[in-house]
Amino acid sequence: MEDPIQTNKLILLGKLTANLVHEIRNPLSAIKLNLDYMKMAQDDLPSDIKDVVNESLDAFEQVNFLVEDVLDFTRKPSSKVHRTSIESVTERCLKIISISARNKDISIKREFEPELPDLYINKNKAMQIFLNLINNAIDASNEQTSIIIRGFRQLNGTDCSIVWQVQDFGTGIKPEDRENILNGYYTTKNQGHGIGLGVCMSLVNELKANLTFDSRVGEGTTFTVIFNADKVV
Repeated sequence: MEDPIQTNKLILLGKLTANLVHEIRNPLSAIKLNLDYMKMAQDDLPSDIKDVVNESLDAFEQVNFLVEDVLDFTRKPSSKVHRTSIESVTERCLKIISISARNKDISIKREFEPELPDLYINKNKAMQIFLNLINNAIDASNEQTSIIIRGFRQLNGTDCSIVWQVQDFGTGIKPEDRENILNGYYTTKNQGHGIGLGVCMSLVNELKANLTFDSRVGEGTTFTVIFNADKVV
């Protein structure tokens, strides 16, 4: 980045976040043990207290899921590949980013083709791509609107590619910005840094996938990631 001080702050913030989330796990474990202990004695508890315990355990699982995902996200990237589905990766992303959508009253619709084949890819890299693109869609959207996330097959003869898309109905990208939008550190946001899409392009290339977009000013933008046929299992 152009500002080395800001770059250093972001690096430190990343390290502090990883350490903070790691420390949160200890009190969470204590809370879980106490809730499990109460659940063991649920036959002696009033029905309303049973409901509170069960709701608290459900809330714990949600928080624990986010903690584990953040820790997983901040770990050093691995070159390992995994058999995974783009739908499951998308759901993990949405659990992390749901608060941002809820704060703007944005509904997220899913349109995934049934029985979509799995991919043999690094799921953490795919997750980082999806998170960046979904977050950009939320940023570009007006309040009380929607975002559509799709997953479907794309056939080319006997080959089958898997397509993932996120569509927003926000501001769109101006023609003069389209040529540079996928370049690193280019942004049209007042407080943006342009890192997100540059990272996406780098990760897409590592996964030997393709990233394109279609946009109309005032109507919205659709980003498309195409995973090539050799990754489909």
